Amino acid sequence: MSNATHRYAHAALAAVFWLAGLAAAGWSARAEAACPGASPCETIHVYRIQSWPTIQVDAAGRPLISIQEANGADEKAFKVAVSGQTKSKALAIRYDVTRIEDPPNDYCECNLENGGKGCPSNLPPLQLHQCSRVCRRGDLACTGTGFNVKQDSGGKWYSFPAATQCGGVRVIWKKHGFGAVKPTSCDWLENSRVIKEVGCIATALATAPAPSLDTLYNNEAPCPSIAEATLVYIP
Repeated sequence: MSNATHRYAHAALAAVFWLAGLAAAGWSARAEAACPGASPCETIHVYRIQSWPTIQVDAAGRPLISIQEANGADEKAFKVAVSGQTKSKALAIRYDVTRIEDPPNDYCECNLENGGKGCPSNLPPLQLHQCSRVCRRGDLACTGTGFNVKQDSGGKWYSFPAATQCGGVRVIWKKHGFGAVKPTSCDWLENSRVIKEVGCIATALATAPAPSLDTLYNNEAPCPSIAEATLVYIP
C-alpha cells in the first residue's frame, strides 16, 4: 500500500473504510457520519519506535504497541529517528490510521509518565506498571489529532489522543479544539499495524539505494514481521 495520502471525496466512502476498521478493532457501534460536511479524511501510514521488552499495558490500560495516546512519524521523519540504530532490538511499528485532516491540527507531545515525570524504559517493572501515556500541549490536555513538521527531517510527527479515538460511544466524526471535545466525538482510528525490529529496518535503510518503508513493511525479507501473539512482555 502506498504511503501517500488517500482522500475521500464523499463521506459515505470514508464511512466504509472507517466501519471496516471499526469491526476489525472489535467495536460494534455504527458511526452516524464519517468526516461530515467538508471535513475530509485521510488514511496514512505512521511509524513509531517502542522500546523492548516492555509491559503490555500502561497504568490506564492502554496497550503499549498501539498508537493510542502516542506520537507517530511519517516516513521522512521516521527514517531520521531510526538512522544508525542497527543494533536496536526495539520494535518498529507501522500503523495504518484514518484521521480527519482538517484544522485544527494542534500537535501534542506524548510520553510515558508517572506523576508528571517521564518513565525511562529501564525502570524496575513495579515502577513501570505505574506509568501512563500522556498527550498534552503545555498544560492543556490533548483533545484532537494534530501534527508538527520537524526541522531536522522536514517530516511530520502526529499525535493520537485517546480522548478522540473512534470506538465505543465515540462514533461521530468531528474535530474539536483544545478542551472542547464531546464524549461522542472522534477524529481518528487505528485500522491495523505491522511490527518489525528497529535494528533490521535501520540496517536495510543504510544500504544504497535505500528501500522505501513500504517495501520493507509489505514484505517479509529482509525484515520479517513480528506476530503480536509471540510478544513476551515484562510481567
